[in-house]
Amino acid sequence: MKQNIFKEACLIQLGTSCWQGSRSIDPSIMEQIGNSEWVRGRKYLVDQEVLAPVRSSINRARKELDQMALPFPIGGLTLVPKDCLTRIEEKLKEYRKEYFQEVERFIEGYEKAREIAQSILGDLYSESDYPMHIRNKFGFEWRYFVLETPGKHKLLSPEVYERERRKFTAMMQETKELAVRALREEFADYVDHIVDRLKDGENGKAKIVKESKIQRFMTFLDSFDSRNLFHDDELANLVDSARELLSGVQPGVLRQDQDLRESIKKKMGEVKEEMDKALVDLPQRKIRLAA
Repeated sequence: MKQNIFKEACLIQLGTSCWQGSRSIDPSIMEQIGNSEWVRGRKYLVDQEVLAPVRSSINRARKELDQMALPFPIGGLTLVPKDCLTRIEEKLKEYRKEYFQEVERFIEGYEKAREIAQSILGDLYSESDYPMHIRNKFGFEWRYFVLETPGKHKLLSPEVYERERRKFTAMMQETKELAVRALREEFADYVDHIVDRLKDGENGKAKIVKESKIQRFMTFLDSFDSRNLFHDDELANLVDSARELLSGVQPGVLRQDQDLRESIKKKMGEVKEEMDKALVDLPQRKIRLAA
């Protein structure tokens, strides 16, 4: 693979942790007590709702990262275009701040949550299940990495070097296929939604096109050039068509202006047909890196 993708991108590893607030129960005990709202093979150490805001902030951060980056075949790592680095860094700092605010809210109510758990769990309650330093069970951090094609080194025999070079080349090919598929499928989802919402409903009336959905689609279109690291020209042409169709269009106008609605529906339908063909043309094989 001639393209050195790491001149245009780097890898990011987002690491988060959240206390689970539960613990498994010995099967022999479960035979005696059966399942209940707080005991289902595991016992809940606190009401899970008090941890929900912390988990939600993690999910939002990961979703935002996915929307700005690309998949990578090594678990835990994501490919980040260099043009998106500043925005990603700013967004992750925002989410980290939000995350620790939710953590502090949880910690403020930690003792109360334990009291409630003790009253519900009864004999199953144990002080040893609860960390003394609960704050240490939470974390939110990220790191950047850059990979290079393995170079010849005096520590590597020619056989080992050639094996690692082949593995790296295979990994880069898989990275390309993952990235191309991810962008095509993401674009297809937006197009499918728009086409569906532009159809008349069962009552013959126009369906509602939510402004938030249009805005997310426009965000995808705006960031596409930066994320299109592997120069998928076929998809780029379809993205340009979608940009032109939706530029300056307000959801409310789509509902009121039937002619505009029909025009965009027809043209976006054509984009959908081409996109469906592009998805079929994607490679189906899954590259496995040799050991």
